[in-house]
Amino acid sequence: MVLSACTAKSSGTGDIAVTSTDSACELSSSSASTGTVTFAVANNGSKVTEFYVFGKHNRVLGEVENIGPGVTGKLVVEITEPGTYETACKPGMVGNGIRGTLEVTGEQKSKSDVPADVEQAKARYLDYVRGQLDGLVAQTTTFVAAVKSGDLAAARAQFGLTRTFYERVEPVAESFADLDPAIDMRWDDTEDGKQPFTGFHRIERFLWPPQQSQVGEDGDDISQADLDNAKTDTAALVNVEAEALLGNVTALRDEVRKSDFAFETQSFVKGPQALVDEIAATKVGGEEDRYSRTDLWDFAANIDGSETLIAELQPMITAKNAPLMDKITGQFQAVRDAIGKYRQGDGYVSYDTVTAAQRKELSDKIDALSATLSQVPDLVLGQ
Repeated sequence: MVLSACTAKSSGTGDIAVTSTDSACELSSSSASTGTVTFAVANNGSKVTEFYVFGKHNRVLGEVENIGPGVTGKLVVEITEPGTYETACKPGMVGNGIRGTLEVTGEQKSKSDVPADVEQAKARYLDYVRGQLDGLVAQTTTFVAAVKSGDLAAARAQFGLTRTFYERVEPVAESFADLDPAIDMRWDDTEDGKQPFTGFHRIERFLWPPQQSQVGEDGDDISQADLDNAKTDTAALVNVEAEALLGNVTALRDEVRKSDFAFETQSFVKGPQALVDEIAATKVGGEEDRYSRTDLWDFAANIDGSETLIAELQPMITAKNAPLMDKITGQFQAVRDAIGKYRQGDGYVSYDTVTAAQRKELSDKIDALSATLSQVPDLVLGQ
């Protein structure tokens, strides 16, 4: 895909309009003042798109994902320091996106006052995240050792469990624009091999080598380019990738451990829905784990992470809208029951045994939960 430069034109005051197409990312203004900046994103392309704002060290300050063709999205970002920031549209949700710059001027500002109970809940949640990342490093160490020793049966058995720790904390992991794709990119993110294929799914492909009979056009099919590239996989190359994966998850853990690590409040309060939308928009079709068909492990982990976030926010939700909290609780249980039907032993059935009708039933429950969770951010922040 050829990506054109991100362009800007003035449109007066107010929200910054972002127009995303398959080859352009046009902002109505390339400048803003410190404080709250709102982006109104319109997808005029033919592919699902995303829009990001990046701060120092390529850290994600805010993102809005899964904007379908003809659909709009909104991103609110608090930018307290003047400077040059990067923006990006990602048509097709692949690669580094179509990048541009945003010049922010004005006086440095303090972060907006966030209710103390929200700050306390976020602090508790980060304790949970750090525990999960400790688990991720430990489990990845075992997984990588199995890969490098050639015990591929053991590596296959550990794949779903190892990814569970990562999938539970994706809202935090996605704050790192370099580490997240290095750890969790799919073949689709390589632009048919133009970008290096790294991380869990690179190793997954080696453990479950794709076959010609799996090539097709559906989301969970293998592309011909992917299959051709897989023929270059060797144990030596995958061992290098496995070692790199361990290095990247360790780096992620160490970054989040730092005392000055800051998790954006907007990302925190939107986290429950973001995790559920991960399943609804890009996983329920079987795209995520298309080689191993271990998708149900990821679904369960995303729900784990979403419920943990909601548990931290529950007192605030109940105090302001108890019926909403009851509805959320009931819908989480419905999704858990739907996933639980596919338990098998210590894990889950292969996702290719879940029929289209069963996937639709699961998707409907997830969509309903997502719609309800969309009410949470404004409620807890009192906006």
